[in-house]
Amino acid sequence: MKIPMNVLDFLHRAEVGYGDRVGIVDEPDQPASSWGAVTWRRVAELARAQAAGLDALSVGFGERVAVISQNSARLFVSMFGVPGYGRTIVPINFRLGPDEVRYIVEHSGASVVLIDPELDELYTDVTAPHRFVLGAASDEVLFRFDAEPRPWIGDEDATASINYTSGTTARPKGVQATHRNLWLNAATLGWQTGVDDRDTYLWTVPMFHCNGWGMVFAITAMGGRHVMLRKVDGGEILRRIDQHGVTFLGGAPPS
Repeated sequence: MKIPMNVLDFLHRAEVGYGDRVGIVDEPDQPASSWGAVTWRRVAELARAQAAGLDALSVGFGERVAVISQNSARLFVSMFGVPGYGRTIVPINFRLGPDEVRYIVEHSGASVVLIDPELDELYTDVTAPHRFVLGAASDEVLFRFDAEPRPWIGDEDATASINYTSGTTARPKGVQATHRNLWLNAATLGWQTGVDDRDTYLWTVPMFHCNGWGMVFAITAMGGRHVMLRKVDGGEILRRIDQHGVTFLGGAPPS
């Protein structure tokens, strides 16, 4: 028997094994309304609701959903709610200029663009058939809790994410990663870094960068906790380490 690998496997494990545990602590200070502390059961419900919302927008399997956002719970949920149900997520470097971001959205063929409120004015000309500014108003459209998402027969060779380079010559280059790519990377990374269910991960690395080096999936699989950090600030990092008992800093697993 062969069961296709799907990044949703990691979230399913967290929901079943650690459903009542807080999985995400959202950034408290952000222009969109914060989601606060979210349990793993709720994260899974949000991912299903997002998939159902994309169904309602007639966003088909294989279509691309671009997200331009600092680290946040909404971006995190999209890492599962988009590819886990058959679409492709395109997390974009929000530090790039408007021309580069517009090129990435167009080149990837994104049919949906999700933009953080702080970035809306900067990327006002970046658009797609569906464009939403993240926040309470877009939540009402993007998350359908009254419907189950359309079933997707997982294909581990389907493209789960497209990550574009930055800081290179010429135009950014898109790297397509399949579910199998991301699954094995997360399993290997988690194994090598010794991730376990007691870990709390502080997101100092931007989540758009190589999907947070795979820690979106590795920490989730073990039922750990993700603490969102919107902007790197030394004092705030130290405060959250103390407040949340952080064991991992994004980009710097323990030696």
